[in-house]
Amino acid sequence: MSNSFSYRLRDAVAYRKQTNLPNVNLLIAFVTLSTLAYIVLAIFAIPSGELPDYHFVNEDGAITALSAIYLAMASAFSIGSVAITVRAKDPNVWPWVIMTLGFGILALDELLQFHERFGTVLGQYVDSGIFRNWNDVIVILYGVVALLIMASILPSIVRCKMLLELFIIGFAFYVAHTFIDATHEPRTVVSAIFEESAKLFCVLFLALGSFIGFLGALWNFKPSNN
Repeated sequence: MSNSFSYRLRDAVAYRKQTNLPNVNLLIAFVTLSTLAYIVLAIFAIPSGELPDYHFVNEDGAITALSAIYLAMASAFSIGSVAITVRAKDPNVWPWVIMTLGFGILALDELLQFHERFGTVLGQYVDSGIFRNWNDVIVILYGVVALLIMASILPSIVRCKMLLELFIIGFAFYVAHTFIDATHEPRTVVSAIFEESAKLFCVLFLALGSFIGFLGALWNFKPSNN
């Protein structure tokens, strides 16, 4: 199995070198700066009498809303990649199916607060141990599961130029978000802003990675003659 994985990884690297991708650096920079401007606006555009972290601590605030949108976009772009790979009869379709479902579930979690509700219920019956609460445990488990899944489909991710790099940046922001969340008790205005900003940049780069993956699949699309 190890040899098969190594072979698929080498094959993915070779395929990557043969593929083309339009220059998207300007687009990535624009969306990143726009997101930063959105965060700054969220700090100042608050109801009268509220603290600057209003949109960062409220689940119905501006930060959660954009986070859900980015995750929904990541799922939608992954669906597009599914359609292209199916049309081309490419066997690498399942990683895109997994990402479609994963990003879709996370988008729903942002909107419906699955892990917050489950963590609250779980905390009534089981102690969270060294962790502050079960919400923190679930968020960490999300990252562990995502890392294991990404490792298992690594060859398919490597095939797409820039996809792995963007996902790594997204994961780095996830680590920053989780670290701030787990080490700041009680939460302060500053820690809340930095924590939720890191989460927003995490999902931004996941969405950008999914878009680049879709663009790469479309750019290198070769319809099957069978």
